[in-house]
Amino acid sequence: MDLVDTLQKKINVLEAGEHVPGLEAVLLHIETAFRHLSRGQESDDDTAFTDAIYRTNQAFEGSVKEAYRVLAGQDPAKKRPFEIENYLEQNNIFRNRVLSQLTIYRKEWRNPSAHDYKLVFDESEAFLAIISVSAFACLLLDQIAERLAFTRSQTEAEAQKATLESSLAQTLNADLLVRSTELLNQFCAIHLPSVSSSGKVTEPQLIGALHGFLSSAAPELNVQTEVRLNVEKTFRADLLVSRGTEKVIIEIKRRLTKQSYASAVSQVEHYLLIGGIKDGILLFLPDAPCEMERIDTVISGTDKRLVVLSPLGSNPPLNRTTSALQPPVISNA
Repeated sequence: MDLVDTLQKKINVLEAGEHVPGLEAVLLHIETAFRHLSRGQESDDDTAFTDAIYRTNQAFEGSVKEAYRVLAGQDPAKKRPFEIENYLEQNNIFRNRVLSQLTIYRKEWRNPSAHDYKLVFDESEAFLAIISVSAFACLLLDQIAERLAFTRSQTEAEAQKATLESSLAQTLNADLLVRSTELLNQFCAIHLPSVSSSGKVTEPQLIGALHGFLSSAAPELNVQTEVRLNVEKTFRADLLVSRGTEKVIIEIKRRLTKQSYASAVSQVEHYLLIGGIKDGILLFLPDAPCEMERIDTVISGTDKRLVVLSPLGSNPPLNRTTSALQPPVISNA
């Protein structure tokens, strides 16, 4: 994997804003760190490896500052890195995976190199530092992309609030699975985010856009993203919608094929079982706004319900080999 190319693509899909120049600077520091690593590998200049880590430190601090700008909505210009990091941690701004990578890089590389000017690093340490800060930046860019998409989608939905309230009025007091299904129908029909000039909308952007839409169209619901479903922290649902004691898992997919359908249905079934949650929705997103087709199923031997939404006319493959589900009921959503 070309980490620099991966990071560049993640930056390219972001909406324009003050964060972009800072993130481009982060990428430049990482590129330069790779060049220092190559210089050290190709010559006898061992100082190149230490130079690489000083560059990754700059990438790390730049990433944290731009995260503060986007995720906290505050200007990092007059804040010290220590203050920004404390704020982001104490206010639970970072996702667990992002926070884990921040802690690793800070403990292993930034703090030792910042506090001991006599410290010298070797090739392996420089390589690990570059990989570590790149992983941190990748995860952080996904969270930034999701947040920007959330904000934009929420703003657009607010502008359509009266129309949405009228369309959704009949489901306001319905059970949460019915309410959530109709909300997703509306999202896919009129509110799907458009493809940017840089290419396809990314999964974090889609999750953020759906979250932003739900926060405006159904403010009575509590919506969480990337929610842990088990004690081991292995499995995470894309979204978890709750209202009182009711909960609905929403899992988003973009490709609908025979193989992807069977795999995705099994995935959501598993999430419902390990999470102890009764209802789930599997959403196959359309490429452009359209009406959706709905398949209602029940996991055999349980009270757990699964709704599958797919673009109308996409002919979702139903010939699954497992027998976990009762025969589905298909209807226009």
